[in-house]
Amino acid sequence: MIDTEKGRLALSRFTIDMAVRLSLIAGVVYVSLLLLRPVAPLLLWSVILAVAVYPFYAVLRRRAHLRAGLAATVLSLLLLVLLLTPVVLLATSAIETLNSYAGFLAQGGHVLPPPPESVKDWPLVGQRVYDFWRGASDDSSAFLTTHVGQIASLGRWVGRLAAGVAFEVVQFAAAIVVAGVLLVYSDRLGLTLGELAGRVADARGRHFVEIAGATIRNVSQGVIGVALLQSALLGLGMLVAHVPFAGAITFACLVLAIVQVGPNIIMIPVIIWMWVTMPALHAALFTVYTAPLLLLDNVLRPILMARGLQTPMAIILAGVICGTLAGGLIGLFAGPVVLAVFYDLLKTWIALGAHPALDETVPVAPAAPESTSASA
Repeated sequence: MIDTEKGRLALSRFTIDMAVRLSLIAGVVYVSLLLLRPVAPLLLWSVILAVAVYPFYAVLRRRAHLRAGLAATVLSLLLLVLLLTPVVLLATSAIETLNSYAGFLAQGGHVLPPPPESVKDWPLVGQRVYDFWRGASDDSSAFLTTHVGQIASLGRWVGRLAAGVAFEVVQFAAAIVVAGVLLVYSDRLGLTLGELAGRVADARGRHFVEIAGATIRNVSQGVIGVALLQSALLGLGMLVAHVPFAGAITFACLVLAIVQVGPNIIMIPVIIWMWVTMPALHAALFTVYTAPLLLLDNVLRPILMARGLQTPMAIILAGVICGTLAGGLIGLFAGPVVLAVFYDLLKTWIALGAHPALDETVPVAPAAPESTSASA
């Protein structure tokens, strides 16, 4: 039919129509993504938060018999309190410390206390550190005048860091509010997303959606949840032991635990400081309390992250680490989701190669969100 004049005309018309349609679709998609680009991080965080807390939202609706809007509002307010409370306490502590330090300097106090004689015994740099420290302690005005450029640079860096943290906190608070709105319409949005995934890849697409949801929930529990619990317990111990700057150290422990570095690099020097400056009994009690907490994430994280998932723990952990390095905190969730879907695709492809008669639209492994949500 193509060899005829009429067939060639029909093929040409079909090709032109298809090219025009694809161009229009691509243009609409491009403009839409361009418009959403400024709020893309906010939307991503909103989706991640909505998926992560959906089991608690379902519990509020089922156990407390709350309406959708009221349950989402209660959960959003709780998340805002959990976010803003440590930020306000940390900011208040920092402001009070700076004010007291400024008053101390105004009264003629030293920038630094005199160094202990043991600093001289430090290998390689002991004498130089002791001389620099001694000079700053003996003549504060000369020290400040000599290093005014470095101090100004440090102040600007601290200011930029504080502004960045404040922006992230505001963005995260807005994401919590948007996540509450998503939870209200979660049933309808879930059906729409399932239909879209089924339209793209049939039953396998719906299976990928289930894998993504279960992975986000497990990562939020295994990484964020464990980091919050571990840092809160460490902060409580430091407050009881009267460790200076306990709020700032707790916040640093939280960040390091989330990015998978761990709080050990901060807490081990704190333990050493306790043994150097505090009575032996106090230091021993603090060490006995702190040491098990430093191993808490090694025990709880594998249990929570692998619960109910068919994806191996090594794949999830690799996605967490690589995603964090590549995309920051959002990559913490996107990394394991991408690797989990890729692992499932690879496993299905291998299974189809070994058994060609296997229907590729049927998932090889059963989806696990039911068990995950039931256990949650």
